Amino acid sequence: MADDAITYMRRLQAVSPDQPFFIYYVPGGTHAPHHPTPEWIQKIGDMHLFDQGWDKLRDQIFANQKKLGVIPPDAKMTPWPSDLLKHWDQLTPDEKKMFLRQVDVFAAYVAYTDHEIGRVIHEVEDEGKLNDTLIIYINGDNGNSAEGTLLGTPNEVAMFNQVMVPVDVQLKYFYDAWGSDQTYPHMAVPWTWAFDTPFSWTKQIASHFGGVRQGMAISWPGHITDTGGIRNQFCHIIDIVPTILEATGIPDERSHILRPGT
Repeated sequence: MADDAITYMRRLQAVSPDQPFFIYYVPGGTHAPHHPTPEWIQKIGDMHLFDQGWDKLRDQIFANQKKLGVIPPDAKMTPWPSDLLKHWDQLTPDEKKMFLRQVDVFAAYVAYTDHEIGRVIHEVEDEGKLNDTLIIYINGDNGNSAEGTLLGTPNEVAMFNQVMVPVDVQLKYFYDAWGSDQTYPHMAVPWTWAFDTPFSWTKQIASHFGGVRQGMAISWPGHITDTGGIRNQFCHIIDIVPTILEATGIPDERSHILRPGT
């Protein structure tokens, strides 16, 4: 996808460099199945980012969010559902090994996706158009999802058929293949819960923010000068198209649909 987007921009640059362009770049990351490339899995695995487990990860995310100002300084963490999900120190060594493999693959998918988007943005910069380009970056899939079951699954279809794949089976048959075309994997729910910090529940539970909130960043250097500024108001995906139309001065022809008698 990145190659296609870059090729498109280069062709336009060669033929009509002053023509405005629009790119709708929507990769599968990080929706299941988690399928990064092997080199990204290796790179993330070598970093040992998650060795301390999902409890510590949640604390780290919460602290980072406060530091960045995306949550109030007096915000309180939602409680961990100990009656549903195990704490990291309650796991066996085999469980920890398998769950770390699952989250490394997920993180590799995030990093791989982010890297490819970065290549596209870098092309805009190389063409000297970054200051005049509105970039709306929406990250996530309505909060992290919980189809991975309590144990994670090498095949999401198994979950839909209510089949739980035991950790010892995962270790024996799927550990090395996890994230490859031999699996259709998703990680264990406690990782999902941690990545939905500071909220509770997950993507399927729309009544809680953990099921609907995701990050968005906007860049328009020639127009937005508040670099790193935080916006706390609610936004919805349906706001994106009207924003683009207004920014580019294109009339929104859909407005007549909402008028009675038309």
